[in-house]
Amino acid sequence: MSPKSIPTVSANNNQKNIQEGEHAIGLELFANTLSGFPAIFKTLNSDFIVQEITESGEVCSLTELEPLVDRELERKEKAMLENTTVTKIIEEDDNDDDRGGGDANESSNNVVVVKEEIFEEFKKISGSEEDVERLRAFLNTPGVRRGTQPLLQVLEDGDGDGGEGKIGILEPLVLAPSKDKEHRKQLHAFFRQFQLDTDSVTLDNGHPNATNGQNLCIRVHPSSGGGKKRGARDDDNKSKNNKRHKKATPDTRPKWPADLPTTLQFVMCKSGRDTTDALNQLGNLLKCNPKRFQIAGTKDKRAVTTQRISVYKYRAYRLASLNKACKDIKIGNFTYVERPLYFGKSMGNAFIICLRNIDERLKETVIAGINALRETGTINYFGAQRFGNVSSTTQDASETSTGTTHKIGALLLNGKFKEAVDVILQPKMKESTKIKQAKEKYLETKDAQEALRTIPRFMHIERAILEVQAAKGRENDFCGQLTAIPSKMKRMYINAYQSYLWNKVASERVRKFGINTVVEGDLVAIIDDEDNGKTAEEIQKHSDEAYDKGLKRGENLKKVKLVTAEDVSKNAFDPSDVVLPVPGHAVIYPSWAATKADGEDDKTLDGKALFHELAMNKDGVDLELTKHSIMEFSMRSYPGDYRRLFLKPKDLECEFMRYDDSKIDLLKTDMDAFVKKNMKNTDEDDDGDKKVEKKGGKLLAAKLSFKLGAGNYATMILRELTKAQAREYSSH
Repeated sequence: MSPKSIPTVSANNNQKNIQEGEHAIGLELFANTLSGFPAIFKTLNSDFIVQEITESGEVCSLTELEPLVDRELERKEKAMLENTTVTKIIEEDDNDDDRGGGDANESSNNVVVVKEEIFEEFKKISGSEEDVERLRAFLNTPGVRRGTQPLLQVLEDGDGDGGEGKIGILEPLVLAPSKDKEHRKQLHAFFRQFQLDTDSVTLDNGHPNATNGQNLCIRVHPSSGGGKKRGARDDDNKSKNNKRHKKATPDTRPKWPADLPTTLQFVMCKSGRDTTDALNQLGNLLKCNPKRFQIAGTKDKRAVTTQRISVYKYRAYRLASLNKACKDIKIGNFTYVERPLYFGKSMGNAFIICLRNIDERLKETVIAGINALRETGTINYFGAQRFGNVSSTTQDASETSTGTTHKIGALLLNGKFKEAVDVILQPKMKESTKIKQAKEKYLETKDAQEALRTIPRFMHIERAILEVQAAKGRENDFCGQLTAIPSKMKRMYINAYQSYLWNKVASERVRKFGINTVVEGDLVAIIDDEDNGKTAEEIQKHSDEAYDKGLKRGENLKKVKLVTAEDVSKNAFDPSDVVLPVPGHAVIYPSWAATKADGEDDKTLDGKALFHELAMNKDGVDLELTKHSIMEFSMRSYPGDYRRLFLKPKDLECEFMRYDDSKIDLLKTDMDAFVKKNMKNTDEDDDGDKKVEKKGGKLLAAKLSFKLGAGNYATMILRELTKAQAREYSSH
């Protein structure tokens, strides 16, 4: 198909002002010539539902708050206790001198001891009568087995004269030495049934257990956690003045159950909270650093979102107990897994979006737009939220809807650190009046100390800059102020500039060669044959292997190839395979075939040159040469990536609903099962479930449901459908 016969990609002239703002971040074209329609989204948080999709294609949902997985563990632990112990009645003599005397009556106590069969089993493995007797005394000592109260030992004082002793903790049991590795494996497995930690230790030659020159022994630690550090060499021969021997105190923390994976994974549903804020609250309630929580990606703030979270060595019952204290957050569906989550460990998100205030006369326009989206999709632009949507109040009207994040990125790449600091500290349009006033006062006085007293703590970027400014002699250390910004936020600026360049080049490519086309010189993503037809378990295994190899850090760029004329003639690739590079030092660039326009000579459109010329001519940025010595603000620190050029939503459906009150929820969320809702304006089914439509409503809304891959923006689907006429609800 020649370029002239490709359908023209249109822009809606009625939205000139909106497009001027969008053009500033490269959102220049639409994929079809249909008309759009005005609508409002995010009137309520429940109007925008986001659910994470796992690597196996399962949509995350919150269905259970109780820690059922721990209850199953408790049941198994109880069964283990019943299978390995027996209760005996021990008659005690009250006249025993050690008990300080008493009356002549006898008393009896119930004592839980290990069954004799257990020691017979151990004898078959060990073969040592001495070890059997020592083990019997060890396991029946209070505090050794899980669930028994620890019994503190009295250790001799450091002077060794038999004087007053110190309170210490139970010592681990060291078995007879063995050079047989298989024998030691059997011993390790035996002790796991009691949930006791074991390790191998090499003893000093002088140790009583180091017989016949054999030094490698099994060491068994009490469940109280008071044993010596695992993997450490035995230090019984060290000085008795060692502080660890003198002032040892029992560790009352429960030991992690044997054979239980060390990572707890759970599902979090939140409403009106950004992901970082939600994790901070969980961390505060647990009294742990929020950085311990791992996620596959961040989710919208003005929405009801469901996603997976993982945390290292926390039991489910502890997390479940937080539900009562959390506002707008619910967590559940607990499970223990071998590996934590990491950024990118998902297949994308499922969306359910409610568009309100639709004109009844435009219902057919909505239907036509939905059909066009199913057929042709849209351009896979980076959305406006990538660039920040809280622009400076000093900017012109064409930039007020898109933000300045990418502009700060250009300043950083150019080494214009003072200008970058100034832009960051400018008042923004959507900030509260109090914050704007604080920033305006700072701009007048340049008093960083005063600004720190008035700017809220959640504004991490601004505060990081001001804290360095407030230090004596660092008022003009603009480089130091910027490097103090948290790492993820620093990368955000450069990533935004990379995204801006991608959007601009994507517009240029579609403008020249059309939508859903494959042309000579394009780059296409290649999928290995071995990746096809994998089961969910195989996909999970591949993901885990990638984690183990460190591929989560971005070293696994997509495999791509340059499309040849022969590929085009054979229709070897689908338009969905076409990718454009996100500029970086490790990517290759397209080189499109010669094109000829009126009055132009034949020439090849070089993709690399297009990226570089755009960066240099628009912003003075050289993508190959660094103008300063700060590596984290250099393109040499960013390998780049590949992003698919065309986007089609999967499983796109549309349903119309009627309503009267814009303050009433129209969509069901995961929260509804656990939080009471005000449903005065909706009918209810007999089983109590709410209906999403009231037949007599005067207002019209459209419920959209679809799925997108990781890194794709639902707002770009709305932009294409409404031709940029949908706006986010604002109460201001």
